[in-house]
Amino acid sequence: RDLWDLPVKTCIKQIFLDLDGPLLDGKERHYRCYKDILELHGFLPLPLEEYWERKRSLLNRRDLLNLSGAGIIYNSFLDHWLAKIEASEMLALDKVQDGALECLRNWKEQGIALYLVTLRKNILGLYTQLANTGLQEFLDAVFACDHSQGGEGKAAAVRSLLDDASSQSALWIGDTEVDWTAAKLLGCTVVLISNGLRSESFLTSLEGASVKASINDLGDLTHVA
Repeated sequence: RDLWDLPVKTCIKQIFLDLDGPLLDGKERHYRCYKDILELHGFLPLPLEEYWERKRSLLNRRDLLNLSGAGIIYNSFLDHWLAKIEASEMLALDKVQDGALECLRNWKEQGIALYLVTLRKNILGLYTQLANTGLQEFLDAVFACDHSQGGEGKAAAVRSLLDDASSQSALWIGDTEVDWTAAKLLGCTVVLISNGLRSESFLTSLEGASVKASINDLGDLTHVA
């Protein structure tokens, strides 16, 4: 269901937030990791904007590499990527999305519980990043799942916080089909942000999702008509 199309006012009491996309802009980190690996193997990477738009449009990794003639290093690329993408020097490239801290502060002042649910392996790096970016102080709890667990893992991580009644007052904010899946499994309203890892055209194809350009477009969530 679309939160902004509900016929009665809904009081949001809990928000489940994805990290990469809604709260952090990871474009530079993803591109640097891709670029460094291709150059290490002697291939010319795509320009940043072309790489990012193709990635957001769900071009698979092998086809993305083939655009630079680098498909032959697919397995090696994947090994390097997994080892590098959450390294501390890579995480330092992430930037807080414009207005994200202000949104979290406003929601906390409204009495809304804020839970971060993210797909990360480097837990120490995650908490260091949250502290360095100022995000941690607004979060009631942090849940980290392995990427292989996807939306099912995200939903399972926070299921104990919800029942049939409380799911009606819970909002899930993400930027991919993983978040959409988690929200659907939990019965939460879901808002997908289009300035993250997926394009607006893809996100609008997911049934029941409300798509917003950024977290700034959500505003006051105490009561939403």
